[in-house]
Amino acid sequence: MGAPRATDAAMRRALAAWQGAGLAVGRMEVTPEGRIIITAPEMDKPAEPAQAKGPKQWSKIS
Repeated sequence: MGAPRATDAAMRRALAAWQGAGLAVGRMEVTPEGRIIITAPEMDKPAEPAQAKGPKQWSKIS
């Protein structure tokens, strides 16, 4: 018995759910196992890491 196959209806439902959540479709993959993978489009530049909001200088303890 082979692996389950992703049907056209399953792919349409996955796309409808993704778009229904307000997300843009960048790419859609269907694996040999029948898994449907949808990813968002890549942005122009990657997100910058958050900066630590600690004190600029430690206060001296007398």
